[in-house]
Amino acid sequence: MDVPLTDIELLQLIKNHNQAAFESLYRLYWKRLYDFVYVKTHDGNVAEEIVQDLFVTLWEKRDSLLIHNIQSYLFASARNRIIDYYRQKTFDELDNVEVEDVNDYPIFLEELQQALQEAVEKLPPKTKEVFRLNRFEGQSTRQIANRLQLTERAVEYHITQALRTLKTLLKEFLISVIYYCLYSTF
Repeated sequence: MDVPLTDIELLQLIKNHNQAAFESLYRLYWKRLYDFVYVKTHDGNVAEEIVQDLFVTLWEKRDSLLIHNIQSYLFASARNRIIDYYRQKTFDELDNVEVEDVNDYPIFLEELQQALQEAVEKLPPKTKEVFRLNRFEGQSTRQIANRLQLTERAVEYHITQALRTLKTLLKEFLISVIYYCLYSTF
């Protein structure tokens, strides 16, 4: 009676170029990975391609991979490939948006400027002042430090904090604009 190999044993055999061990691992996880990817993408062809690519990469990089838990590795890799798939799909859709067709483009710029002004107003007073001097008046870190009697490091801190906060505050606005551009009919 054959005792099934553990994932660690399979991995060791795969690292030693054992194709039978690889096929065994493939049969063990392929359907579960396919189902996982299919649920996320709703596309059988995409799910199959992602899972196949994952296993091809596993075989090609078998000598250099440091895997301690094959199931966690496979599902994390599948999740990352799903994210890459959606990222690429979004970029492809953005590439297909024709700027000439976007009649409301100047309105978006005005709305963005308004959203930026409102977000800047929400910054703490010193951070807001440093950000305005740097981004709106074009002053260098040194000039701002001298003007406000701060260290250059403090100025850099305020700029970093402002950018981090603005990124968070403007995120929803930018997502709305992208969604509108992609899915509305002009």
